[in-house]
Order: sequence, then structure tokens, then C-alpha cells
Amino acid sequence: MITIHFTETAEENLAFSASPLLEAVHSWHVLTGPGHHALHVPWVRKCRRLSAGLRRQLREHGFVVADYIPAFFESRADDHEADFGEQLASVRALPPAQLAAELAQTLLDTTRFNGPDLVENTATRDAALAELQQADPGRAARLSDILTDPFPVLEGALTALEDYWSAAFAREWERIEPTLYETIAHAGARIAHQGVLPMLRTLVPQIRIDPAQRTLRLDRPHHHDLTVTPARPLTFTASHYVWPHVRVTCDAPWPLRVTYPALPLAPAAAPRTTSQAELLTALRALAAAPRLNIIACLAAQSRSTQELATLLGLSQSVISRHLQLMTQAGLTTSRREGYYVLYSLNHTCLDQIAAALTDLPTTPRR
Repeated sequence: MITIHFTETAEENLAFSASPLLEAVHSWHVLTGPGHHALHVPWVRKCRRLSAGLRRQLREHGFVVADYIPAFFESRADDHEADFGEQLASVRALPPAQLAAELAQTLLDTTRFNGPDLVENTATRDAALAELQQADPGRAARLSDILTDPFPVLEGALTALEDYWSAAFAREWERIEPTLYETIAHAGARIAHQGVLPMLRTLVPQIRIDPAQRTLRLDRPHHHDLTVTPARPLTFTASHYVWPHVRVTCDAPWPLRVTYPALPLAPAAAPRTTSQAELLTALRALAAAPRLNIIACLAAQSRSTQELATLLGLSQSVISRHLQLMTQAGLTTSRREGYYVLYSLNHTCLDQIAAALTDLPTTPRR
């Protein structure tokens, strides 16, 4: 589990970015497993027109981006003036030990082996190589080459990436860059008016928000507990092609970063209108003091029936009946965590109710 804590003044320690190099890398990741990226099928189909030689290059070096995305691709990702070529040059200039550590993690189970340990610890390196030799001798040989000298493997991958950029992705970046910066501007405006936590709710479901604790949590196989401070600022990098993932960089020496899907780039669904019958059902579900109190409690965070019963001084059976009615009206949703069922507000439904009330005709219908 990765947990990121936001202090009361955390907004001062946040930044936003978009990176042509990182975006090209994420689009390459899409090509390594197109079946998992339904939103990006149009790009996958377009890339079928790439030359056979370039497609072969991308397949041969695709292991570099197929699962673990090396943090060195984030080099100069916060520099809004750096173009693709400048960002790529900064990768080539990194120390060999950092490059080897990151490339090694593309070949290993990162829950068991850590890249820096492989570079610094001979015993760890030997154990990893021996285990990989039994499972996949080819990958073991490649790992050995990386740990001996990472530059040939790196150069092969970067050359493929440069060719891919020139043949296809430079034009794609021109298309999506304005929209990425537009979503960054919207996020900044929302933070300025409402703070960071409401902005975080717009991210994908892998991120869990606890407003009371001012934390962001992501389910990951490794554990990190971090606090955003002036010494440890956090950058949110907007991306089209990272979807459906959220990628977090939190290991030294790399800056703390969350790369998140800029969802407005997804094909927009037709806006759903709330019928008068649905509106009346929702308003009836709201028209009771206990249910309004439940909404007030859920506005802060998700809660179980036991928590709500204690907070509101009602029995669990009464709370359950109210929640059942609210869920039927679409006002709340539920999910199970261990032994508990947690209830949350359905913000989409509440927004639709507000919009429907605003759009009521001024002249009564006959």
C-alpha cells in the first residue's frame, strides 16, 4: 500500500506537468498489450501502418515498457520548456548505476528484488540471476548484460523510441498536448477554489481518498508512507496514454510523482438527463432528517452502518433501512472491505440532481 499524506498547506507543495517523452513511453506500453487498453484501440490500429522494421524494433525492446516503466523516463518531466529530444538526452546523461537499477526492474519481480540492491549487492544479484536462469535463461542473460553495462540495452530502447517518435508519435503529441494542459489548468483552478482533496476525487478508482485523514492511498505490493512537504513536493503528471493505470514514483533518488489519466481525453459520454420521476424519487429519499444527517456524515468519508449508527445515535437496523432507500434512489453506493460494507455518496447522482433542479422549466407543465 502506498499512502500519501497531505498537510493543511499541501497545495503549496504540488505541481503539475505533461511530458512528451513520458507520453510516448506510455503509448508504447499500450502497444505491448493492446488488449488491456480499450480506450486506445484507435491508436493501436493506426500503428499497424508503421513499417515492419519499426514494429519489429518496438517488439524487440518492448520489455523496457511492458510492465514496470523505468523512472528514468521521467527525466526533466517537470520542465515545461524541454522537448522530446532534450528529455531523451537527459536520460542518456544519467549515471550508469541509476540506469542499470531501473532497467533491471523491467525483468524481475519487483516485489522480491529491488533494482538498487542488484546493483550494489553481489549476493542479491547472484540470487536474482540464478532464479531467473531457471525460469528464463534469455531474460537472465539480458539482466546480466544490463548489470554489466546498461548502455547497449538502453541505447537500443531509446533508438526504437526515437524512430517511433519520428514516424508517428510526434504528430500525436501535437494533437493531445493542448488538451493535457487544459486539464492541468482545470485541476489547478479546482485546487485554488476547493483544495487538493476534491481534485483527487476526479482520479481513477485505484486511488482511494480519506478526507478526514487527508490521505491518498493506492493498492500496491510494496509499502510506502509519505508526506507531501516543501522538501518532498508532489508532481501530478497528466497523461492520456497511462489510462487505465495510475503510476506512482516514490523511490529515491526520483522525485515524488503521480502520473494519472487525463480523463477528459476519453471519448465523452452523452450527458445523462435526469427524468422528472427520477428527480422526485431522489428528492423523496432526501426528505428525511436522518437521511440528510447520513449524507452529511458520508460527505467527509465512506462509513459503515456501525459507524453511522454510533455517530447518529440510531440502531444499525434503522440506519440500514435508510441506506437501502438511499441506495435504491442512487444517492449512495457501497463496497466491501474485509468484514465491513462501506457506504459512499454517489457524487455523479448528486450532480445530476443539482443540474436537473437548475434546468426545471419556469412555466409549469400541463
